[in-house]
Amino acid sequence: MRKNRLGKKIGLPPGSPLYTGSNSADTVIKMLVFDDENFQIHENISVEKAIGLQGKNTTNWIIVKGINQPETLQKLGDHFGIHPLVFEDIFNVEHMPKIEGLDGNLFITLKNLIWIDGDQLIDSEQISLYLGNNVLISFEEKDNNIFNPIIERLKSGKGKGRVRQEDYLCYLLVDHIVDSYYSLLDHIEEQIENLEKLLIENPTNELSYSFLRLKKNLMLLRKTVNPLKEEIRFLAREDSEVISEYTRRYFVDISDHLSFLTQSIDSFREMISSMLDLLMANNANRMNNIMKTLTLVSTIVIPMTLVTGIYGMNFDFMPELHWKYGYPLFLSATAAMGVIMYFYMKKKKWF
Repeated sequence: MRKNRLGKKIGLPPGSPLYTGSNSADTVIKMLVFDDENFQIHENISVEKAIGLQGKNTTNWIIVKGINQPETLQKLGDHFGIHPLVFEDIFNVEHMPKIEGLDGNLFITLKNLIWIDGDQLIDSEQISLYLGNNVLISFEEKDNNIFNPIIERLKSGKGKGRVRQEDYLCYLLVDHIVDSYYSLLDHIEEQIENLEKLLIENPTNELSYSFLRLKKNLMLLRKTVNPLKEEIRFLAREDSEVISEYTRRYFVDISDHLSFLTQSIDSFREMISSMLDLLMANNANRMNNIMKTLTLVSTIVIPMTLVTGIYGMNFDFMPELHWKYGYPLFLSATAAMGVIMYFYMKKKKWF
């Protein structure tokens, strides 16, 4: 579980970068410089070298993995004119997804969600994208290689990434993350189907914990998708200095995907609520059956107990007390009383 460090921001002046996550890996910088004919990857480089590799007629993508060292990246922010408030948001991993334009640049923060099979839970990683003049910088909280498929596609020359500028590359990264949300929906849908089957076949109390885990996953997915949907919709409709008209049409497609995801999440929430209601009804019905059974048993046993209590008193003169067949007769009469009451209640359809 992530330990929040938001309390450490209290008292700091605005624009003070402070990493609020728990990842302790060192910061690693990689840079891609390419055009339609050439493609270069520079691994594990310094901030100074990344700044020096920036070409004027090429697409420049700086990849930063590990953001727990703000002081190391300060020079990068200063060189590319990243606003102090934006630079602060890069390291605040508890921030909601948002898109912000400042000083002719574009800043996008969103969540990369990862499915953990063992725990059946979703973990989150903050991804920040800074689109500036002739450069795109991606800040990844963890080293999950989330953008490796994009890098391989650019390396092979497939698609339009090699012939477009940084704004189209920014679209590719956002689209890749949004597409990964679909696989999370598949996992959640599978969970719902399994719980629905268990709810019908074996509605145990342990299902409550499974429903809570499922609701937690849906809540995290909803908190990620809903704000991003509104921000992408705004970006797709408004003119931007760094997003071309050609690329803006592609962001409209992302907005449609996010709308579909939102509808699916809402649909799953309604399904879970209905299943929880059914689970509560099953538990109440099972409890009613138990109470009904105990009541019927008590109803049959109470008259027997009454008779047994009477004949258990220490009086000298009681009917059939010293009779040879008194005890067998008493047992037979008591058993007959229980049998008669059983068939009487069954005839009345009390059970």
